[in-house]
Amino acid sequence: MNISTISKRTRIAIGLAIVAILALPTTVLAATSAQEIPGESNLGFLLVGEIIVWAGFFAYAFYMSRKTNDLRREIDDLRAQLKAGASRDL
Repeated sequence: MNISTISKRTRIAIGLAIVAILALPTTVLAATSAQEIPGESNLGFLLVGEIIVWAGFFAYAFYMSRKTNDLRREIDDLRAQLKAGASRDL
């Protein structure tokens, strides 16, 4: 399956699912009470930081995939123009 054939909504859903799966271990740790893990009361901040970092990574990956698709389209257009120009010269 080619990545360009996957719809935009599907890519977003897959990205969000991956973020949720990666954030799950931290969520479980943050859910434990502070009395159970002494000195670990800042796990909520760790969770927020982890989610922000992963969201930034997936936003960057999405941005780069869009740029790659735009460049691929532009290259295809240029190839078509070259073929059209070459056929006129013959």
